[in-house]
Amino acid sequence: MEKLMEIKTTLDKPVIERDKEMPAFKDIKGSGIKNGAQFLESLRDDRVIYYKGERVKDVTTHPTFRNMAHKIAESYDKQHDPDYQNRMSFVDEDGVRCSNSYLPPDTKENLEARRSNTEVWVNDAMGMLGRLPDFVASMTIGLYDIRHELGALNPKLADNAENYLKFARQNDLCLSHGLHDPCMDKTLRPSEDPDRCVRVVKEREDGIIVRGARFNTFGLFSNEIMICPTYGFTEDEEDFALWFTVPCDAPGLSQIAREGYGGRNPLDHPASAVYDEVDSLIVFDDVFIPWERVLLYREPIKANQLFRSRVMHWASFAGGSLTILRMEILCAIAEMLAKTSGVIKRPEVIAKLGEMCTYTGAIKSSFELSTLKAVKTPAGNYKPAPAPERRSFTTMVSERFIEIVEQIGTSSLIFLPTAEDWDNPEIKEYLDVYMRGKDSSPLDRHKLCKFAWDITGDGFGARQQMYERLHSGDPGVMVANAWRNTDLSHARNLISGFLDLDGEY
Repeated sequence: MEKLMEIKTTLDKPVIERDKEMPAFKDIKGSGIKNGAQFLESLRDDRVIYYKGERVKDVTTHPTFRNMAHKIAESYDKQHDPDYQNRMSFVDEDGVRCSNSYLPPDTKENLEARRSNTEVWVNDAMGMLGRLPDFVASMTIGLYDIRHELGALNPKLADNAENYLKFARQNDLCLSHGLHDPCMDKTLRPSEDPDRCVRVVKEREDGIIVRGARFNTFGLFSNEIMICPTYGFTEDEEDFALWFTVPCDAPGLSQIAREGYGGRNPLDHPASAVYDEVDSLIVFDDVFIPWERVLLYREPIKANQLFRSRVMHWASFAGGSLTILRMEILCAIAEMLAKTSGVIKRPEVIAKLGEMCTYTGAIKSSFELSTLKAVKTPAGNYKPAPAPERRSFTTMVSERFIEIVEQIGTSSLIFLPTAEDWDNPEIKEYLDVYMRGKDSSPLDRHKLCKFAWDITGDGFGARQQMYERLHSGDPGVMVANAWRNTDLSHARNLISGFLDLDGEY
């Protein structure tokens, strides 16, 4: 491979080559599915996380992050529960029981098994977590599926994709990803401002050294992070066309977390007190990446071609189950608010609930159809049919769902007491009268309204909504893709034949 020149950046400093480097993983055989305690222990390593200007010693005990870590641990425990184990795991060729998140869908039955497993994770998360461990694990399946195409570029890349899947599977790794570059000056190309994208600053015989930053979700609770090339590169931007995996405790890697919502009083913040997956800025301060962890290298055009429609497709299918549950949760809380406020029989309320259920049904139908129309890839895996309309439709209606919940909840979502008020006998006397709902206790009514506000109007809800609407990219582009990827040829031919048109349209 061609030797690289060191790239000068605004962080104008010599490349750091550390004595301590990450070990190879090829010969590391794991024991398969983790339980909750093992998952929590795996987070207690040398990772560097900063929160509000201070280093976080342990995410499993930190007051802002511990609830999220322990909630995920509960799902890992289910892998060992006799009622769930067969639904969530399989035995691989080495006799190791592994998570179905890493099960190659080489039969339609295995595709359905993957989906069923995803639904366990999604239900445990109440549809609140966009980047569950199952999501990025699905991307390793996508990489495995394109391994032959990677091998055509470099045979070692095919080996890397296959070896990493086995390593992640047998060690039941919790993975997250770094997909998006920092939002800096978008008028400049990466070749004009190298700090925009993660890039190679030095190539060695045993690997590469990378520098830069990425946005990340769920990295605080992950074992490893997958860095993927999502920028539309030109042919001369080879240094930025990178695809690799990195442990969260790799020397030189740090995460700077946004302000968290976790740890708040669950009576006031029922969802966010637990389900805050936390976004962060990942900084690569000259991090060494061994060749065995590199999955694509200096192939900008292939990077553009292989990610969204090929690898990300598998994760998007996993994300479909979460999107559907999130929509059902919003439908249900709108209905429960209408019942407890006594407006459930009003025609305008029924129309709004019907609107939400119509949208949800359409998304579910699209999801089911993509499963039924799954086709076998050249690599032998069943791939769900593309459904760009599902992503675009979700983008179009997500804000409408929030609007309807707020319209039905009205001021009940705003004028709410605090958890401490219920502990004061003098105040509680008033709350027991004025917080009553139709056929509901005052406290139940409080909990429902707080939950609705938490997932819509509060900072947590606003973050959830923004994430749902934008995580796939520009909403306008998503909607346009629905048209670009819809085959209208049959209808056009019918019109042309009926009108006896001479031209081609």
